[in-house]
Amino acid sequence: MPKFITVKKAEQEHQQAVRYLKNSLVQSSALIGLISLILGYGGVVYLIIKGRPMVELLTHSLVLLGAGLALGLFQAAYQHYLYKSHPDYFADRMRRTELRLSGQIKKIKKIGDPVAVEHAGRWAVPYLYFLGWAVFIFLVVIYIPKLNVLSAVFLLLAGFHNARFFYLKRLIKK
Repeated sequence: MPKFITVKKAEQEHQQAVRYLKNSLVQSSALIGLISLILGYGGVVYLIIKGRPMVELLTHSLVLLGAGLALGLFQAAYQHYLYKSHPDYFADRMRRTELRLSGQIKKIKKIGDPVAVEHAGRWAVPYLYFLGWAVFIFLVVIYIPKLNVLSAVFLLLAGFHNARFFYLKRLIKK
């Protein structure tokens, strides 16, 4: 009997992890990615209407979109690794989110501390996130004079969130 309970618990954690990925990461990335794409290319269209060279603008916009895609793929790959190796991390986040949304704050305290993730190279993760933010800010600063603030920020965000959306959507369908 204990083996059956263990299998059921692992299956339930896997389902909660999938629900967390779907509800918190995939759906939000889809919405933010779509809005960012519209706003980013809206800024490019505005510059085309103002008379800026179309080839130059489209080249810069594709570079920003590609850089955002690369950043998004790196983060989605790490989330994929966490999902495969530590589904309990995402399951715990889903439980805490559900309790927080239902107003049962006292039950969150009873659950205990959040699940900690330990793996080889874990020490580097905060530095890599910092590096990603630094690259993001660097690209925005570099491309503001070439495009405009709206396009520079939102095209990077569009690439980032669309990469996460398509990568994690593929993961959930499996």
